[in-house]
Amino acid sequence: MKMYAALDKNGTLIYAKTALMNQNYYCCHCDKKVKLILTETRKYFRHINKVDNDINERTVHVEGKNILHKAFVSMGYGVVDEFYLPKAKQRPDLLINQKLAIEYQCAKLNVHILEQRVNGYQQMGMSSIWILGGTYLAPKVSREHLKFLNYDNELGFYLLMLDSSTKLLTIFHHIRFVGPFSKIYSQKIVLSEDNMNQVFEFHPPTTRLLAQSMNEKLLKQLRQKNDLISQRIKLEFYEKNKITVESFLADKSFLPQEPIYQHRAWQIACGANKDYLNQPLLKRLK
Repeated sequence: MKMYAALDKNGTLIYAKTALMNQNYYCCHCDKKVKLILTETRKYFRHINKVDNDINERTVHVEGKNILHKAFVSMGYGVVDEFYLPKAKQRPDLLINQKLAIEYQCAKLNVHILEQRVNGYQQMGMSSIWILGGTYLAPKVSREHLKFLNYDNELGFYLLMLDSSTKLLTIFHHIRFVGPFSKIYSQKIVLSEDNMNQVFEFHPPTTRLLAQSMNEKLLKQLRQKNDLISQRIKLEFYEKNKITVESFLADKSFLPQEPIYQHRAWQIACGANKDYLNQPLLKRLK
């Protein structure tokens, strides 16, 4: 559907005839991103379709892969693009020295598919490093990133993100869960294309995290937790102990946790199992 007006990033109504190319615009009705189309006779907006997304995704992926290829070559490694591994029936974005697979993941990936691919490499005795880009790019680590979590003695639990447009590689390191609600904490360093070869030489200082004590603000947040899992845990805890979760936790403190558990710290403290998240790259550690 053609539209002749849309909103800019500030929410200002912009008419297609005065709109500028290479700017972001959004639908007035659904707030989804729209594209400015310029023909010989007219200008108009239309919703971005799957074809647009696929083309953009492929471009981002190719550019990022080229950046990584150049970086690994500069480090002195033997690099092969998309070398087919018949035993695994997989084709990593980059194969390093015939023993390390590099994947630049831009599109959303189901954790079960991720698990199959990681296992395929491991069955060949190979390690894999997953670098996030495209739809996964973000200024901080969120729960959707945790399935890609890896571990290194120097970096602790870590994630890598590459923005192919800015040619910046971000290392999120020493990722932890903090506080009763298992908020994600991380440190980070950003490397430019020119110093990306430092990625394996990076020895970051660690920040000592203290235990977080419950306070009125946190207790208020806890009282407002009414999702099904929280309700079940609160009810079961009260039936077993004849005291509310809020009263039990009022004077408790929470040490930082490894970012590998499904349940929040307060839920575990009140009897929830320490079930692991599905994190294929960490299976060897659990």
